[in-house]
Amino acid sequence: MSLICPISSVKIDSNTSRLTVFLNVLLIAGFLITLNPVFISIVAIDYFVRAALDIKYSPIRFVASRAVNAMNLRKKPINLAQKIFASRLGFLCAISSLILILLGYNTASIIVATLLMCLAILDSVFNFCVGCLIYNYLVYPFYKNG
Repeated sequence: MSLICPISSVKIDSNTSRLTVFLNVLLIAGFLITLNPVFISIVAIDYFVRAALDIKYSPIRFVASRAVNAMNLRKKPINLAQKIFASRLGFLCAISSLILILLGYNTASIIVATLLMCLAILDSVFNFCVGCLIYNYLVYPFYKNG
């Protein structure tokens, strides 16, 4: 059985996307080590920009794009829609972690941030998108006939 992912006519570079997510992993790790909410705030803002605005305004993606260009990596086009869906899920996790840490629920915040970091590692290192699984089994069944 193949997975159904959201589709779009817009394509982005997989290398840039994966490096962007990996840079977020490093920021989440910084948060988990220090419990400084600035790190998770940056992650939440970046996911928000990529999920709700336009990926071209993402500051972390800007850095990743420059690094990929400097390394002269060959472009690998992928569908933008699946990355927007994953960014929405990432934003929900990051903003939840931020709110929890600000409310003093450190353990809950750490759990949510750790989950987000694991999902981001799967995407950035292993090119495995859990967002596609979530979309396929929890979202698509409700909209496939609509």
